[in-house]
Amino acid sequence: MIRSSIHPSFRCPHNTFRLPPALLAAFIIVPALLIAGVDDWVPPALVEKARKDYDRRASERIEDWRRMMADASGQSESQKLETVNRFFNRAIPFRSDARHWKKDDYWASPYEALVTGGGDCEDYVIAKYYSLAKLGVPTERLRITYVKAVELNQAHMILAYFPEPTAVPLVLDNLIPDIKSADKRRDLDPVYSFNADGMWLDKMKGRAILMGHPNKLDLWTDLRVRMNLLGMDL
Repeated sequence: MIRSSIHPSFRCPHNTFRLPPALLAAFIIVPALLIAGVDDWVPPALVEKARKDYDRRASERIEDWRRMMADASGQSESQKLETVNRFFNRAIPFRSDARHWKKDDYWASPYEALVTGGGDCEDYVIAKYYSLAKLGVPTERLRITYVKAVELNQAHMILAYFPEPTAVPLVLDNLIPDIKSADKRRDLDPVYSFNADGMWLDKMKGRAILMGHPNKLDLWTDLRVRMNLLGMDL
């Protein structure tokens, strides 16, 4: 779930296309691991850690992530978008933060979402953002974007990809399987966006007002601390 002073009453919508949820597991911290490349960003040690502390299915999901990253590393940028979007939409069953983490709001790392078998809209976006960035997609082309899902009247989060700074972005979303340009997503009303470099009031049409540094977002800062502990920050 996303909490926002702009739209405090909205809630992250449920994706009815999700797979059945796995059992809830407690948050774990694994030793920091060196990042040498795509293959090492999801290292074998993480697979073994998932098997030891969770179960075989959890370790298989991490291994699937490793395999997807390796397969996508040789693809074009547009193919990487499709591969990563499809993988996480299928791999993570939708579960609200209240149900899955027993918290009002929690931004899970990709590792946490996969091993615990669940996540909500921001968890899909975070997993896609980090995976695409590690695959070589420039972070300035990627923005984690807070939107209102108009028809549902709920808060939602998507990943926007800008092929050019002033272009209409493509939308990677867990609500639908297809990647569409923002002007084709009339069901989404953008509010603000951010990445590792900045935070903007944004209408997803190439123009935005810079609001400051994303470290003002406590949940983002907390996530990056956990990603560093995993040895997986960018």
